[in-house]
Amino acid sequence: MNKRYKWLVGVMVVTFTTFSCKKDLLDIKPIDFVSDVAVFQDITLTNQFVNDIYGSMLSGFERRDFGYDQDWARGFANLDMMTDDIEGHNDLPMNRVQEGDLNPNFSMGTQLWAVNYSLIRKANTLIARIDGVPTTNTALKDRLKAETKFLRAFAYADLVKSFGGVPLITTEQNATDDLEVPRNTYDECVAFIIKECDEAAAVLLPSYPDAAELGRATKGAALALKARVLLYHASPLNNPNNTLSRWDDAAKAAQQVMALAPATYDIHPDYYQLFMTKAGNKEVIFAKKFARPHRTHQSAWMLHMSFTPTGWGGWGAFHATQNLVDAFEMRTTGLRPDETGSGYDPQNPYANRDTRLDRAMLMNGSQFKGITVETFQSADLNAHPDGNANGRTNGDRTKTGYGLRKFIDDKNMTADAVYQGGDNDWIYMRYAEVLLNYAEAKNEFSGPDGTVYDALDKVRQRGGLPPLPRNFTQVALQEKIRNERRVELCFEEHRVYDVRRWKKGMTYFNGPVYRMNVIKNADGSITYTKAVLENRVYKESYNLFPIPQIERERNRKLTPNP
Repeated sequence: MNKRYKWLVGVMVVTFTTFSCKKDLLDIKPIDFVSDVAVFQDITLTNQFVNDIYGSMLSGFERRDFGYDQDWARGFANLDMMTDDIEGHNDLPMNRVQEGDLNPNFSMGTQLWAVNYSLIRKANTLIARIDGVPTTNTALKDRLKAETKFLRAFAYADLVKSFGGVPLITTEQNATDDLEVPRNTYDECVAFIIKECDEAAAVLLPSYPDAAELGRATKGAALALKARVLLYHASPLNNPNNTLSRWDDAAKAAQQVMALAPATYDIHPDYYQLFMTKAGNKEVIFAKKFARPHRTHQSAWMLHMSFTPTGWGGWGAFHATQNLVDAFEMRTTGLRPDETGSGYDPQNPYANRDTRLDRAMLMNGSQFKGITVETFQSADLNAHPDGNANGRTNGDRTKTGYGLRKFIDDKNMTADAVYQGGDNDWIYMRYAEVLLNYAEAKNEFSGPDGTVYDALDKVRQRGGLPPLPRNFTQVALQEKIRNERRVELCFEEHRVYDVRRWKKGMTYFNGPVYRMNVIKNADGSITYTKAVLENRVYKESYNLFPIPQIERERNRKLTPNP
């Protein structure tokens, strides 16, 4: 077999999984074999109930797009496919959102609502009953209650950043109760989340010495969630009068997490290994744990869509855009390619770039498991008899010239490139985000200062970038911070919300997205040309997701978003 393969692309393979191994936090014995009464008469079973709440959290490795009309294609979805950073495979519901069709039947919104309220229901049951569990281990009981408060706050934070104000249900509900509950205001939801985070942080441990406990909520996780929620609360979408005290609150909350560094948290030195390393990874604040052989993000019926070159039978549902690639700066100057004096060579476009670019995605010339990636096309873009646009002979191959490397656990890809399923964790919160949250909030509150530059440089230095000059205006540094978030947190489902909370959707999501045409000439040379892939449509009303239609039919008191 030829050792060079064209069109190496990646797909986020996802599946829902259950828990089966008794020793691992996220591999537990099912608890549906005992009654509710028994669960809260035995602290061991109560502990397992809390573990089940962790397991019900939705992660980026498990996000399923049920809106697709073919069962074999359900399963791969990343919310950032709704942004200018990713082009999805043909005919996914995400692509219809890119075309301007975001409606109350949007399958990902329906899933977000259902999964989070399922978690909240379990959490309310635990919090209502745990005080009555007979045990002498009161410290464990207090900790489990605090963990559950954090998990409930996390679910509400996920809901409010998507939908705005939602119904605050904080007590155990019965079938005889009035289940039609109106929405609370966004500010009321934020106040509740912050209270829960503070109460959880006061009880939770900074870390767990036992490796079997990794994945549990910690003091730092509660504080980091608080900082994130306060940052959203201060942002233009939710703070139209730009009340500066909100930015100050967000900055101070982030500082509480930063105070735990470097003893508890720090930046991992390698951007790719950050997402593969479990033990001793000080950058991870909170993550969903996966462990072989039972807990992998693999779908057996989707192996042909896994992280493999098309020459080995894989096909791509995930294509990074040229828009995102252009956000990665030059190592020599610290400037984006489009900035004057950057030193960018359009015919050698990946030379001297931020090293996170090569660790996040695959491009022409990348090295991947001993293979040189080739994404070039025929010089005659219209010569192919299948009529496929842009000279691509297979519509499943990369549409942009880029594939995914970040998150690909390549150690589990066999010699014949059959993907065996990754068991790396999905990271919900990490220290780099906290530093970026602080830099943004502090700059918005009082402008650039040494602490803002230091936080940014600590994140940027991993990409080999030079220190920032200490001469930015507040507005110029705001743009730098926003670009840094885009690069550092790419594909981690931040941009879909960042651009909305900044109220910049009409700027970034309503216009063209670009691809890189890579042409191999007759003499073997390569020509690179940036070209429009498609034009996207966005509406100001899309800054919040629509309340799912099915939920409004169940609950007549739910009012729609504008």
